[in-house]
Amino acid sequence: MIPVTDNDVQRRKDFLGITAEDERILREAHPLVVEHGARIIEQFYTWLLSNEPQRKLLSGPGVLERLKDLQRVYFERLLSGPWGKDYFEDRVRVGLAHHRVGVPPEWYLGAYDRYLAIVSDVFRPAFGADEARYRRTLEAVRRMVTLDLGLAMDAYIGAGRDELVAGQAELAVLLEDQKRLQAAKQTLTDMIVHDLQNPLAGIRAFLELLGGRIGGLTAQEGEAVGEALRRCDDLGQMVMNVLQVSRAETGRLETYIENLDAARIARDTATAYRLFAESEGRVIDVEAAGVVPIRTDQNLLRRVLANLVRNAIRHTPRGTRILIRAAADPSGGATVSVSDTGGGIPPQALPLLFERFAAQALREAGLRVDTGLGLAFCGAAVATLGGRIEAESDGRSGTTFRVTLPPAP
Repeated sequence: MIPVTDNDVQRRKDFLGITAEDERILREAHPLVVEHGARIIEQFYTWLLSNEPQRKLLSGPGVLERLKDLQRVYFERLLSGPWGKDYFEDRVRVGLAHHRVGVPPEWYLGAYDRYLAIVSDVFRPAFGADEARYRRTLEAVRRMVTLDLGLAMDAYIGAGRDELVAGQAELAVLLEDQKRLQAAKQTLTDMIVHDLQNPLAGIRAFLELLGGRIGGLTAQEGEAVGEALRRCDDLGQMVMNVLQVSRAETGRLETYIENLDAARIARDTATAYRLFAESEGRVIDVEAAGVVPIRTDQNLLRRVLANLVRNAIRHTPRGTRILIRAAADPSGGATVSVSDTGGGIPPQALPLLFERFAAQALREAGLRVDTGLGLAFCGAAVATLGGRIEAESDGRSGTTFRVTLPPAP
């Protein structure tokens, strides 16, 4: 609870202009509480219950009766005192209680305003023609009620501040736990990737050796070795995607920014995958004439394009045409895109494509996916480069993945 000192008591009274004369006037008016208190309280709760939200709050068994009893005690003390440290602490406790049960501050303020209006109306006949005494009494009541309101609002603010501090402390603990878990996950990911790369390299070397045996393999066997090599490359790509996505999430995806030609990277990608595409019954074309200057990370951009092209080959029917484009962007950057003439992507799946854990949701949306990490890597890599990646499809014919990179700073 908010601590209250004798200095606090006097300071607040001085600020509101509450004097010993005001306290004397309130004590003189105390008999009016005995005579009219029940009427004032009934009128107050009749008004309070006329509002649906307040009525719901007071609907519990015995709640209304208890509140009326507490109101009677408060009203008597308001006009009898003493108004010292104990009184202040009691008003703070009441404010905290209202905050605990969820009474909004605007209700609290509105209730006091209505309370003063009812007191004004009920007290008026008791003073007869003595208008000056009536006004002095109301002014003393108003000052003391304003004091009560200030204490209640301090209680609300203090409770809110305590909740905020507690929430911040809890959040700090959660963030620290998250950092430890993230570090442990990254360490595990690095170990898994490292342990997988060596056997994969060994398998690939053996397959290359086997495929290079002149006259030792039949055409069918050579095709099988070629397919095994492609699958080995797929697995290697998947392993690297896991590593790079994990690093991007922790801000550890390193970049080397240099001046490049986006058109050349597009042409190189088409050349690298043309034979693979033809063996799968797809055709790769490229539109990247001249030079398209860009300042970015070559390795990341090449890997993004490689993922997009491999996806286009693997997830489209035979006979599909795949087009890689590179062009200068009006903003001064560059746009590189991979389009296909396949069956398209369901529109409901488009917003999920670049999310890391969306594979199941994508399958439910009617899309054939593997782990889903390839596009997650593309999204993370392009974001690291300060660009944006988007997918366009009507769900029936063709898909375009467009990477837009910003101009050089």
